[in-house]
Amino acid sequence: MAQAIVERACAKLRSAIGDEAAVGSNFTGDLRDMLERLQAIQPLLDEADMQLLWDIEVGESLQCVLSAAYKAIDTVDELQDARSQAATTMTRMLPRLAIMKNAMAIQVQETKELVMRAQREFPESSSTLARDTVFRLIIKDGKFRPVFEEAMVLERGSDKERTIAALLSTERNIMQEHITILPIFGLAGSGKTTLAQMVFNDNHCLQGYHFRVWVYVSPQFDFHAIGNSIICHVLERGQEEINHASSDVEGMESIMKCLHELLNGKKVLLVLDDLWEEDPIQLHLLKSMLTFLGDKMDVIVTTCNQAIARKICTVEPYRLNPLSDETCWEIIKKSIRFEAGEEDLEKIGRKMASKCLGVPSIAREYACMLDSSRDANKWKKNIKQGYGYMLSTFTLSYMRMPPDLRLCFAYYCQIFPSGQSIVRDDLVHHWIALHPTEPSEILSATQIAEEHIAWLQDMSFLQTAELEHASGTEDKGAILFTMHNVVHDHVTKFAKPGKKYSSNLRAMSSRYMELRGDLFSRHKGLRVLELTGSSVLKLPNSIWQLKHLGCLKITKFSGLVTLPESLGDLINLIHIDLSGCSRLLNLPESFGKLIRLVHANLSGCSGLATLPESFGDLINLSHVNLSRCHGLAELPKPLEKLGKLVLDLSFWSCFKGIGKSLGGLTSLEHLNLSRPCCHLAPQRSHLQGLKDGLCKLTNLRYLNLSMCLSPIFYYHRSQEDSLKYLGECISNLSRLEHLNLSHNTFLFGLPASLGELNKLKVLNLSGCIRLKKVGEMKSLKFIDLRKCRGLEGFSFVVRVDEDAPYSSNIGQLEVVNCQELQISCLENVRSIVEAHRIKMVEKQKLEKLKLSWTLESPGRVEDSALLGELVPPPNLQCLEVNGYTGKCLPEYFGNLTSLQELKIVRCKQLNSLPDTMQKLTSLKDLCILDCPELEKWCQVEENKKMLAHISNKNYEEPATTSRQEIVEDDRSGDEGEAA
Repeated sequence: MAQAIVERACAKLRSAIGDEAAVGSNFTGDLRDMLERLQAIQPLLDEADMQLLWDIEVGESLQCVLSAAYKAIDTVDELQDARSQAATTMTRMLPRLAIMKNAMAIQVQETKELVMRAQREFPESSSTLARDTVFRLIIKDGKFRPVFEEAMVLERGSDKERTIAALLSTERNIMQEHITILPIFGLAGSGKTTLAQMVFNDNHCLQGYHFRVWVYVSPQFDFHAIGNSIICHVLERGQEEINHASSDVEGMESIMKCLHELLNGKKVLLVLDDLWEEDPIQLHLLKSMLTFLGDKMDVIVTTCNQAIARKICTVEPYRLNPLSDETCWEIIKKSIRFEAGEEDLEKIGRKMASKCLGVPSIAREYACMLDSSRDANKWKKNIKQGYGYMLSTFTLSYMRMPPDLRLCFAYYCQIFPSGQSIVRDDLVHHWIALHPTEPSEILSATQIAEEHIAWLQDMSFLQTAELEHASGTEDKGAILFTMHNVVHDHVTKFAKPGKKYSSNLRAMSSRYMELRGDLFSRHKGLRVLELTGSSVLKLPNSIWQLKHLGCLKITKFSGLVTLPESLGDLINLIHIDLSGCSRLLNLPESFGKLIRLVHANLSGCSGLATLPESFGDLINLSHVNLSRCHGLAELPKPLEKLGKLVLDLSFWSCFKGIGKSLGGLTSLEHLNLSRPCCHLAPQRSHLQGLKDGLCKLTNLRYLNLSMCLSPIFYYHRSQEDSLKYLGECISNLSRLEHLNLSHNTFLFGLPASLGELNKLKVLNLSGCIRLKKVGEMKSLKFIDLRKCRGLEGFSFVVRVDEDAPYSSNIGQLEVVNCQELQISCLENVRSIVEAHRIKMVEKQKLEKLKLSWTLESPGRVEDSALLGELVPPPNLQCLEVNGYTGKCLPEYFGNLTSLQELKIVRCKQLNSLPDTMQKLTSLKDLCILDCPELEKWCQVEENKKMLAHISNKNYEEPATTSRQEIVEDDRSGDEGEAA
């Protein structure tokens, strides 16, 4: 944390040295002196940050350095702000300018003295335990874990079955290289190594391996060590008997040659346990090395980092989820041989189990500490401990974080209590306001913040809590995060400044705080202020003193009527959130002075009658939330002055002239009109004009019309009128990428123009209970059809996401249950496991099914294995198989006793039908087209007898479908594949 802050302070000082304000005020020498002193401290801070993880006492020195660095940052900011003020100062204000200059000189001297003190008191050698020593301790810990006993493992049987199924499903893989790499990832201590051992030791399901090799990789990644470990295991020799190769190219080549000779032509099961290497180049080399070793290798990799899993995998990585509290209690009981009847101890034990948060390693550590003790006081004493192994792994993760990410991590723990959830967007706003890192030419501050979130998610430190359904933003990225309590509690021990260094406080979050007049004057360095729940009528005027504030969140202030004019002095404000201030009557005219403002959330400010004219002066404003602003009689005119805009009008939008108002916002890119409040007839009539504005918003990329169309369609005379209306709304939106039409209960169909939106990637139709048919979409990646209980027909194209090439989108069919289903481009399915997830056999409404593969497009999974997994329900009446390359059909065909029509098209290698065809007594039509081998089989007399019960057999033209229609179907499938 200190490393990142000092680095930022040095960058600030460099930018200020030579600046006009510094030169004119003779501050250059002082600033240069501060810079040199902080640079002298900087090399020692990284080790000090590490030492803080196990030695809290070093925190005093670090807090002193932080205080000096923060003060330097604030001083430079104020110096630069003073320069801009001086440039606009009129002559009569010169005396005031002199006072400001004198105050600035005093502040510079105070900052210099603080920096000198920090350098003086900081120890020259901050750590007696070097980083390499920490690595060695953790590596040793990894090598000497408890002996594996599968009988002691609880609730991981299903994980073992799914992992084995994932390995077996790739055996028939005809497209990819001979190697299968299946990563298992999850939180430290969650049982990844245990699961790998369970699979590794399985001789029942996993058979035929010549060698089973286990390699502990360790955090210090080394190709030579991995290669030599494999040789040791294969030759069954001790490590000392292997002539270690040197680190030069020749040594590695000799290892590779030896491995290739040993493993070529052999079937090998290899486990790489505890992989930490993140460098994509190194991971690519590892993948290439494994590919070179033999004709068939199955590799299991365990890692804490999902990003590593994605980079190394050849099949979809397996996430190991936490256990239940009940299972953690069972682990503790089983380990200490706990007997029933000890009720008081059981209550303490169950509380202890809840502290494990689903991590079995913590449960086992608790059990080790309790041993056979039945002393309730000892149990209570140990309830806050037990995190040893997990925290040693966390320490390693922390050490590998970039300094600015460590800082963001610490800020999170400072602001939010353990267990509290936070909306993703709020977290991004906080980090941007706190300036842990500067945006670059390549990445914006928002992109950097999102990268940090992704890293913390990959390590399972940040976990998705749930989607926010309370507002109209649930599909707009309003995702709730929470942090694992064990990690949060550990970081909090050293992240929060003590009372002595309260000036170091950069973020404050509080509920129901008493707002005294001097509150803000005591925390002038704040960058983030979050206050929730109060009945005060106004804010203290001292808020103007928070000149460095970047994020201000004042929500659910039920009595707040007005805001002070001094709010306009917060010139560094980037994000303001006033949501839920329902009695707020207006915004001050000074609001327009917040020229750096990017986000303004006024959701639920139902007392607002208008926005100030100066609102249009906010040239950087790009996000405006006016949801539930029922007091606004029309769309505020100042919005028309703004450029590219994300606009939220959910739970409102039923105002007069909505179409005309929206039509003026031609730069709009993101619009949320979900859940309009239209309880009265005049409000519903206002919505009718919506299409007049929407058709002009040609720059729209995101449009949310959830529940918005139902009040309009309800009064339409026919379904054709509704289709025409929706078509007019969207036909010009050629840039649209995301469309939400969910819960429009009077939506019966989709206009043809929807299929022409070539950039549309996401379509949400959930809850459209009367929707009957969904046709093929050219570019769609994701479609949500949950709770579409009236759905009769659906055409689905299997696609692979470029960002996740190890899986396809076929899993989206799990929630689909319609009468007619067409699935094309089945060659894109990545594994049997994917096909199993859609549970085709359980789709009891399904009567007509078409399964299509694109000709001459080899897939990842063999066609016969895939078709064998796509078992239709027994009530299926019509089935078409198109482009299938297998030589025979699955035996389950004999169970389709309700089948009346069977079409087999362009299955050129299919040479027979199953013997069970005689059971299909309901089958009336059999059509075989362009299947030369099968047509020959059908002409054999014995086979003719087998098919004699089928009244209508056509081996050239389909009984109910023309050749032209089939060709067109195939062409559309090919176009979908190309898209």
